[in-house]
Amino acid sequence: MFTLFNQRLGNAVSYVYAVIAVLTFGEVCARYFFNAPTQWTTELVILLAGIHYLLSGPQAYASNGHIRITVLYDKLPARVQYLLTLFERGVVAVTCCMVGYWALFQAERALGIPERTGTNWNTTSPTILKVILCVSLALFAVQAIVHLLKDIGRRNGS
Repeated sequence: MFTLFNQRLGNAVSYVYAVIAVLTFGEVCARYFFNAPTQWTTELVILLAGIHYLLSGPQAYASNGHIRITVLYDKLPARVQYLLTLFERGVVAVTCCMVGYWALFQAERALGIPERTGTNWNTTSPTILKVILCVSLALFAVQAIVHLLKDIGRRNGS
């Protein structure tokens, strides 16, 4: 159920790149054909790409679509592979929780100000991205725990 949520969220967020492409095309046209560049397009594109990047990580992990270098892993016995997989799931969960704990303080501080970019458009992009980072790390940590429990259940024949 949670894996499906992460996959659907990642799929939904992937459409952001269509918006990014249209915005970038419009900015190129405005800049080079009409000599009228905008102040907001680049900042918005960076914000949207950051949101996509942060929210697509849990999707890639949920579907095991992330890059793995398995040259040594594939040569190991099945029992060692299983133990390494459990170790990896645990490390991912703990790391996401630790980084998420730190990120929560950063997001809380950014929300209190609210933190801004300091550019001409001066949006709250840093605040938004810090909050999305916390959400992403939480999704990632829970997904690692779900994978860990499934792996343990598969090994025990459940």
